[in-house]
Amino acid sequence: MNTKTKKCLGRVITLYIPLILFLVITLAPFYWILVTSLKTSTEVFARPITYWPKLLTVENYQYLFTKLGFDTYFINSLIVSVATTMLVSIFALIGGYAMSRYRFRGKGFVYVLLLCTQMFPAVVLMIPLFQTMNSLRLINSLWSLIITCSCTNLPFCLFMMMGYYNSIPRSLEEAAQVDGCSLMGAVFKILLPTMRPSIVATGAYAFINSWNVFIYATAFITDKKKYTIPLALNIFQGEFNTNYAGLAAGCVIALVPVLIIFAFIQKNLAGGATSGAVKG
Repeated sequence: MNTKTKKCLGRVITLYIPLILFLVITLAPFYWILVTSLKTSTEVFARPITYWPKLLTVENYQYLFTKLGFDTYFINSLIVSVATTMLVSIFALIGGYAMSRYRFRGKGFVYVLLLCTQMFPAVVLMIPLFQTMNSLRLINSLWSLIITCSCTNLPFCLFMMMGYYNSIPRSLEEAAQVDGCSLMGAVFKILLPTMRPSIVATGAYAFINSWNVFIYATAFITDKKKYTIPLALNIFQGEFNTNYAGLAAGCVIALVPVLIIFAFIQKNLAGGATSGAVKG
């Protein structure tokens, strides 16, 4: 065996085989969800297990939209996620710039306070947040989820934006101001165009977290017309049985927006994630 063959064999063993195994382990659950959603309820429980439907059917998807009203739940989740993404992105841009570029009294305390907010699990915050939303008369309103998701996602997104601002030299803004540009003009004309990857990464993080919110939704939303997709998926689990085929179809629908987002922003997402991790 010559040297070239040994190198190729070593590359296959150390690179390609682990990558293939990783892809199989990662994609297997998605494949099984898709296959289950295309089976009848009878075939889901049939033995032996079938790894591809004997009879392809879309009745599970028809059930979602014709009888369950899944389109309403989808729109509710979309409203919550888009509104949260917009609010978090705007405030993270502003707050990240302030934390990165300005020195003020209490900055360290604010930094530690924002960091501490990430240490509390959602279950601990659920009761006080419920009391707050109840006093504001926002129970069974999508605004309760929008406000809560924005507040819980903002600290981490602010840290992401602050890290990206720190990676951009101040000389860019100073050069723009020397050329006659105002501070706001330097931010909008110089910084923001170069910050697109970071903005995309921040928005994607906020969108996915708010799209998947479940604990707060169970506390704030009891009206079925205001259900989001995570709450709607819980409908398939009954007291004595579970509609696994319908649940799988609902999971596929829930995955579609996230997959579309990653397909369009994967380059910006990778760039924004790495740039936000650089300390200036």
